[in-house]
Amino acid sequence: MMWSWKLIYEDETFNLFCDIDNVVGSEELDEGIFAGVECYRSLPEKIAVWVSIGIRDRGILKKYIERRKKAGFSSDGYDDFSYTLGLVELDAVNNLYRVIPAMDLDEKDQQLGASSLLDGTKDPLLKGIKGDWSKIGSPKTSKAIKLLFNFFYNPPSQRN
Repeated sequence: MMWSWKLIYEDETFNLFCDIDNVVGSEELDEGIFAGVECYRSLPEKIAVWVSIGIRDRGILKKYIERRKKAGFSSDGYDDFSYTLGLVELDAVNNLYRVIPAMDLDEKDQQLGASSLLDGTKDPLLKGIKGDWSKIGSPKTSKAIKLLFNFFYNPPSQRN
């Protein structure tokens, strides 16, 4: 698969890129059909977008490694952690989202292991990013998620 990454959000804590060429309707995803969204075709009401989430704050990365060890997951190679590859599902009708982290990768794009980035719901590593369906419009939702939603569903003239 070829990636076409676009930076959506960046702060001192983390960054979020999305792949603008591999967007699928999440209804199709449930049925096992992976038809991409063609250029100029209107987006389905529910989409799944490939994202990469990079942790920029070394303190958060240290916490992530500690949580992996505590949960019995491997932490080998995590000193070179670069990003988590995953999906964000967006539901435009209900204004909902959820993040499904899949794989952690290092600086050389080598797989480190299955991601557990969103585990630990009592004290999330990345505030405002959830793995269960959550309201996009909530004041607790990360600006990164809101910007991702706006990128796909709001024309530039209507963006904040």
